[in-house]
Amino acid sequence: MGIFSALSKKIEERQEGIKPSDLLELPKSLRTLMLTINRMKTLTVEAAAAQVEQSVEETQRDLDLLVEKGYLQYDPMTREYRVRYGRLAPQAVPGSLWAALDDKTKGSQEPQQEEP
Repeated sequence: MGIFSALSKKIEERQEGIKPSDLLELPKSLRTLMLTINRMKTLTVEAAAAQVEQSVEETQRDLDLLVEKGYLQYDPMTREYRVRYGRLAPQAVPGSLWAALDDKTKGSQEPQQEEP
């Protein structure tokens, strides 16, 4: 794997954000922090530490780790963290569904002839 491929993969991983299934893989302290920030929408380090009843230093370490994983977003202007949600992969719609919908729409557009 070349350097470009490795960097592209890391960038894609960071852009993903968090999916609900990722929460299950986190240690309890990080999961609690993520759920707290999710519930409050945005939090500063101090507010997050108070919410999860940890020291500011421990909370800062956890927040830095979550930002590094791409699960949180930090806004330096407001000094707040917010959850970065991942996009779910779009599901491919089977061709048979499109054909069935096409048949239904064509059938409803045909003029109905009145019987005498």
